Parts: sequence; structure tokens; C-alpha cells
Amino acid sequence: MALHLSRAVRRVAHFSGISGSRCFAAVASFSVNNNLLKTLFYNQRHENSDTVFFYTTKRNFSVLTNKKNVPRKYCRGFSSPATGIDTNSNVQCVLEAVHKILEDAEIPEAETCSRYLVSQVLGSTKQFAYKEHLQQKLDNAQVEELNRLVACRLARMPVQYLAGNWDFREITLQVRPPVFIPRPETEQLVDIVLDHLPSKTSQRLLEVGPGTGNICLSLLHENPDIQVTALERSKMAADLTKENAKHLNLDQRLEVIEIKVEANTTLPPNSDQTPQPVQYDALVSNPPYVLRKDLISLAPEIYVYEDLRALDGGAEGLDVILNILRLALKYVKPDGLIFLEVDPCHPHILPLHLEKQALPFKIDKVLKDFQDKERFLILSRSS
Repeated sequence: MALHLSRAVRRVAHFSGISGSRCFAAVASFSVNNNLLKTLFYNQRHENSDTVFFYTTKRNFSVLTNKKNVPRKYCRGFSSPATGIDTNSNVQCVLEAVHKILEDAEIPEAETCSRYLVSQVLGSTKQFAYKEHLQQKLDNAQVEELNRLVACRLARMPVQYLAGNWDFREITLQVRPPVFIPRPETEQLVDIVLDHLPSKTSQRLLEVGPGTGNICLSLLHENPDIQVTALERSKMAADLTKENAKHLNLDQRLEVIEIKVEANTTLPPNSDQTPQPVQYDALVSNPPYVLRKDLISLAPEIYVYEDLRALDGGAEGLDVILNILRLALKYVKPDGLIFLEVDPCHPHILPLHLEKQALPFKIDKVLKDFQDKERFLILSRSS
């Protein structure tokens, strides 16, 4: 199924408010329940759809379907660039050629990307795997695949999606569009949680928005005394978290519930049929916290391909955060801690919102990320 680019750009411009000249992106919103496909940039009326973002060529684009072979599927609509790569080129020359193509196109981190792409056609998702094959020549199938991957990267598809998996702390996770890609700074959030939990004591944690499962699965992997219940609104993300948990043999200590956290969210009954709801020892979340005005400033790798529901925090970036705190009132023990990744403005504006909405929480600590930005909050119940 294909739609003409000009019509798609007009619709994208209409929904997003971006001028046509800047509308390089098109969006297919795929409703899992009824296979309804619509071209939308970001339309909140489709709350129950799993949204797939993809870049367009100058002519047409193809609507994407829900399969797992990411490189072929997501690059099918892209014409291969004139790379000059053939079966007479060894890996060292191929690497230099790909690097130049990406650099000339002003692709971010061109050198790193070229390493990943070349390593991938050689059968590895590790950045430096190509070094073991520097004098090897690519066969026809490898050249064709490399051209496809380069075309995808020129279309600003994240290298994580092209690789199909990504390392996060001590684990390797499957990643695929449009599920939110784990960020390096979020590794610090895991450290913060582990540092503040009692050692050698059984802990039940609640996570909101696991995405790929990077936070909860890292916690489970690094602390055998933890059990986690993860709440995820997106079916695709919930399924991916479960898949990663099973692959890492951590699924026995993880429960994933497909649910949207809103102001009055009630969790389903306990599996053990006890009358009282579970009270968790702590809550952790990397929620949607980007201020809506900042969404348009995001890199194409983000706003074209990733699910914006995992980013859009509303006008002040606090819509989901405040709902998480309302949920914590019901399901986190009175002495439990709340660990959040936030926008740097939030440590300064959140206290006023807590006071206005009578939410009995206080900020205990504000911690900076590796870029020296105020990125993490630890909250507790106010006395």
C-alpha cells in the first residue's frame, strides 16, 4: 500500500503545524485492532494505536507492517545511493566509503554509524566487529544489504533500529520501531535506584512505561531480590518488553500489564486473589517528559521514527508525571521512594504543581546526568 508523497506531506503539515517545506516525515498510524491505516503526524485521537514513524523518499513511501526483520522491511521503500561499493572492495575500503557518504550527508556520528552498518552486513551488531575482516571482500548479497542500510541511515533511521538490538548496561535488548530507544543517561537512573534500595531484601517495584524493558530488566538482572510490575500503554512496547524478558530469562520476576496511566487509573486485581491491592516498595519511571513546544526541535531520528507518545509530556512536560504520582499514592507504600527521569526544568516547576494539586510528595534529591543537567528526581511522601 502506498500513498503519494505530496498528499502525505499536506496531511502531515495539517496535523503537525509544520510548514510543507519542513515536512520531510510521514507517519503511518497502525491500529492493531482493525488494521486501520491513516497518514497522521501525531494525532491524540488515536490513543489506542501503535504509531510507526518513517522517513520518505522524494517520490513515494510504503506503509509499514508489523514484522520483525527491521532492515529489509523498513528500507524497502528507499532507493540505494550511489555508494560505489562493489564486490571488489575490501572491508577497509567499504568502511571509508560509507563513512564519507554519511559525513557528506551530514548524518550525526557518521563514523560510528558506518562501523555499525559494515559490521552488521558481516554478521554482527557490535560496533568494532569489522576489524576482524578488514581485508575481506563483500559478496553481492552483502553489498546489496549494505546499500539498503546506508539508504535507511541517510533517511535518518536510528542505527539502533537498523542493528535490531542494543546494549544497555549489562544486557542486550531487542529494539524495533516505533518503541522508544534506550538512552545512555537512563543507565544512571538504574544506578540511582540500585543505590537507594536495601540490599539482600526482597523488593517489589512498579515501573511506568518500560518501552524495551531496559530499566526493569537491568534492575532484575543486577539485583536477584527484585520483582517488577511494569505498566505499558503501547501493545508493541509491552510485547517487546516481554520478549526481552524471556530472552534474558528474567520473565519469572516480571509482570507486564498493558494499561494507560491516567488520573484515576486502577490496576487489575492481584493474581493471588488477595482483596487488598499490592503495595510496592518503590516506583521508577522514565516517563514522557518533553515539553510539547520542544517536540519540533527533536532530531529527525526521534520525531520521525519513535513513538511520540513516549516523549510528549504535555504543555509543561508534567502530564504523565503527575498521573504517575497519583498512581503512587494508591500503590506505593507510604515510606516508598519515587525515582523519575525528567526535564531539567522540572525540579524547579514541579513543587508548585504538587502544592496546587494537593499531591503529598516532596523532592528529596535532584541528581545530574553525565551532561551536567538536572535529570533525575527522588521523591517521597511529605510528612
